[in-house]
Amino acid sequence: MTQRDSEFIDLLLQRRLIVSPCLELGVGYEGETNRGRVERAGIAYFGTDMQAGPQVDFVVDFESPLDTLHALVGAVAPFGSILVLNVLEHTFDPIRVLNNAIALLRPEGTCVIITPTVWPLHGHPRDYWRINPDFYVEYCRRHALILREETFLYLGRHAVAENGRQPGHYELPAPSPSHGWNVYSRLIHKMFNTSGRGMLFPSHVATGVVIQKP
Repeated sequence: MTQRDSEFIDLLLQRRLIVSPCLELGVGYEGETNRGRVERAGIAYFGTDMQAGPQVDFVVDFESPLDTLHALVGAVAPFGSILVLNVLEHTFDPIRVLNNAIALLRPEGTCVIITPTVWPLHGHPRDYWRINPDFYVEYCRRHALILREETFLYLGRHAVAENGRQPGHYELPAPSPSHGWNVYSRLIHKMFNTSGRGMLFPSHVATGVVIQKP
C-alpha cells in the first residue's frame, strides 16, 4: 500500500464513507493493512485472503460462488464497507470479485476500490489487469450502482473528471504539471524514436473510487 493509498483511505474515513463492519480483501501480504486506521475510527474490521496470515480473519477466495462466501463470512455479513485495494489486477475474474463484494454489502454500503491504471508489471501474485476509469462507470451503469463522483480520483493527482469530458473520453494525467516540459519531452522522444517512451502520462497512475449500493 502506497502513501497515496493511505491518504485516500484517511479521506474516506473523514467523510464517513467507510462504515462498520468493514472487510478488507487480500491482506495476506507482508505489509501494512488498514486494520489500525479503521479500528481507530471505531469501526469493526475483518481481513480476508486466500492464504492464512497474521492479518487474515477469513481464508476465502472471492472468485468463489457467493454461497461459499456466505458460508465463510456470513456470521459477520452484511458489511457496511468492503475494501478492494490493489486486488482486482491480481484476480482472473475481477467482475466476479466485485459482484461478490457488492452482494455482501448492506443497502447504502460502500465498496472502496483502488487499482493501478498505468503501472509496471509485477509478477507476484500474478498480475492480470490494468483497469481504466470507464470500467467503473460502465460497471455501475450495468448494475444500477452509485459511483460517488467526489471519490473518483487519480490518487495523489486530481479528480478523474478533470481529464475527461464524459465517459468514454477520460484522459490520463500528463507526466508533469508543466505544459512546456511535456511538449519538450514528447518532441525529444519523437525525434530520437525512443521506443514509444514519449507517453503523455506518468508511469505510475492509480485510480480510486467508491461504489455505493442503493
